[in-house]
Amino acid sequence: MLAAKIAFDFEMELLAVDIGNTSTTLGLFDAGGMLAQRFDIPTRTLTHRALTRETLDAPLAGVTSPNTIAIASVVPWASDEMIVVLHEIFPLATVLVITSGNIPMRIDYPHPEELGTDRLLSALAAWKLRGEPERRPSIVIDLGTATTYDAITSDGTYLGGAIAPGLELGAEALAQRAAQLPSIELVFPSSIIGRTTVESIQSGILYGGLAQIEGFVKRLGQFAFPNEDPIVFATGGLSRLIEGRTNVVSHFDPDLVLTGIRLAAELASVYTEAVDDFSSVNAEEETAISH
Repeated sequence: MLAAKIAFDFEMELLAVDIGNTSTTLGLFDAGGMLAQRFDIPTRTLTHRALTRETLDAPLAGVTSPNTIAIASVVPWASDEMIVVLHEIFPLATVLVITSGNIPMRIDYPHPEELGTDRLLSALAAWKLRGEPERRPSIVIDLGTATTYDAITSDGTYLGGAIAPGLELGAEALAQRAAQLPSIELVFPSSIIGRTTVESIQSGILYGGLAQIEGFVKRLGQFAFPNEDPIVFATGGLSRLIEGRTNVVSHFDPDLVLTGIRLAAELASVYTEAVDDFSSVNAEEETAISH
């Protein structure tokens, strides 16, 4: 739920927390709204309070208490433990939980409650950073446990997208389901033509995944934005693998979701303060009328 009042502007610090299926990323934004510090922890360590506290104590040691902690999660069981532990570490900070229902974005989707919060946050960030200023639609590719594609119109409306198995997930599935195929390191081989079994898997997963990305972005753009030139973002922990290997993606930003959390918190604050100001004006008017 949203806090009743958030004193949020670019003069404060914010701790943004993105709880994903595999990894949880924490980012500290400085007084200028820039990401000053980030670190990752395995989401599996958030199973109970003592372990969560132990996991967070070291990386947060010496960090000045932020005014606001904003948390977004696609793993419900991990959120509660994170909220309690961060409140113990930073008792004076306001905690804001961001869900798909309170992200300030127009959503043209039949069942928006089904959408992952991370998809909407990266869409919000893409639109605010580039789409809105340039008045162009956006496509966001998030390479993580899954590879997701999201389409956002030039006026900031989220349209939907697609979900495919992630690159790492594909490699793990081959090793688990095919008896003679080994586990691999997720790196591009020297040639698209694999000369060993390992190289062949690497080629299929990575060059195949790259071809999927390029082909899907083309199809998605033709269908959703036939007469426009969408801005294409790549984010997520595995986006580094394709950076420099394709001209389809114009912006690589592994921390797009963290930026979306910051923007959602900022916009929530503006709305809350506007409501509070409106309430104050009404109260003053009622007082004047009564006199």
